[in-house]
Amino acid sequence: MSNEGNAKTLAQHFTPAAVAQLAWDAVRTLAGSDLAAGSRVVDPAAGEGALLGVVGQAYETTGIEIDEGLAERGRSQADRFYTGDGLLGTFPEVEDGSFDCVVANPPFGKLGPMLSLFGEDGPYRLAQRFRLLDGQKQVRAFPVELLFVERALQLIRPAGWLALILPEGILANARQQGARDWLLTRAEVRAVVALPGAFNKVQTALVVLRYSKPLARTKARLIAPVGKNPSVEQYAQRSGLLLGTPARRGQEATLLTVEQRTLRAQRWDPRFWQGRAFVRRLAGRLRLVPLGEYICHLTYGPIVTGSHPQHVEAGVPVIRQGDIAETGLDERALLCVAPASAHDPPRSRVRFGDLLLSRSGAGALGRNRLAVYLGNGPANVGCFVDLIRLEGLNPFYAWFFFKTRLGREQIAAYANGVGTPNISFGEIRALQIAALPSAYQEALERRYREQVWPLHCRREHAEFRAEAERHFRAIVGELEDYLQTQRQ
Repeated sequence: MSNEGNAKTLAQHFTPAAVAQLAWDAVRTLAGSDLAAGSRVVDPAAGEGALLGVVGQAYETTGIEIDEGLAERGRSQADRFYTGDGLLGTFPEVEDGSFDCVVANPPFGKLGPMLSLFGEDGPYRLAQRFRLLDGQKQVRAFPVELLFVERALQLIRPAGWLALILPEGILANARQQGARDWLLTRAEVRAVVALPGAFNKVQTALVVLRYSKPLARTKARLIAPVGKNPSVEQYAQRSGLLLGTPARRGQEATLLTVEQRTLRAQRWDPRFWQGRAFVRRLAGRLRLVPLGEYICHLTYGPIVTGSHPQHVEAGVPVIRQGDIAETGLDERALLCVAPASAHDPPRSRVRFGDLLLSRSGAGALGRNRLAVYLGNGPANVGCFVDLIRLEGLNPFYAWFFFKTRLGREQIAAYANGVGTPNISFGEIRALQIAALPSAYQEALERRYREQVWPLHCRREHAEFRAEAERHFRAIVGELEDYLQTQRQ
């Protein structure tokens, strides 16, 4: 099998040098004298040995890697290195409860493609060894990285330390809440450091745990980036410094502390908690209302299994994510579908004044792509666009509010997933919006109609498009300034 084939089958994501150094520095800083010279360190998914290579000669290091090619390159990075299965394999001097620290960047993805590697009785042996598989009906869809988390807990001694690089979906997605709560009864979360850009499109975080009594009084240190695209190297360096100092903010990263009990039944990703903290600070000055209190209808476009919409001349237009521009809907090339077809259900037909939200993707949700529908004819939305119908709240004001930093921070806190960021109906309803006077909300709408809309309608010309965006940003900026000056 080619290296590329191995990487795909084994769900491998290789650790950048700066991230490997951050992982070891973080666990050493937080563990202190608990990880003294001579401590035993193991990586059960060692790859080329990047994480073990930064540990240093003062420690006894062990690596395990199933990919023979990678194992051959990783041998020089550890005192002992075994080729084999880190989940079910047995190796000399690798015993449960015998290591002081586990460092790992395990494979991310579904267990299914890897099952053949464990032999015919693999599913049975996995079920016998891993408690997290108890009651799982869809074993093939189970995240393999969670099995490596449990394996790390098996290998570690009581009060031992773990530094694990995990996909953000494990920390953020609601369907993994049971696994997070299971883990929290066995270990303290000492730190979670978001790792933006470290693994291309896969959003990840470094999680530092201590295997100890449940719900200890220690606090978790959560670190998130400042800005959109910090350098991985600079961000890793700043994050490492924040873990060891009382500082709360650096040029590339910010730190927040959360009590262990607060993490129960909650997400662990730092951006979520940073967003919550931001909203709490805002709530001290403004009266905030959940957007859900204004929503009278919330849906997304049809998902038709096995069928792609075909363009039909004079059909019903469908608004997709790519049709939502910065200053409104771009209706120049809308797909049209047959009226009353499976791609045109009544529930997702849009009305004049509906707020539309791109609900997934770094290029859409990640950029807060919203618009208000101003058409009079029939139209529908695509499956990746949410239709939000409001009562008692001006949709233009909602649009502009969620383009300000106050809105962006909230949406960024909710957007999550292993690869593609998403936002759920529950999260949309939970978004907080400042309750401003109706007259002010209507004034924002008038400004849009007078200053932006006429230019937006001529956006095929670059100069008009640029001018529309300039006016649009001015409205958002002035709203942001207005919100900063208001008090309850």
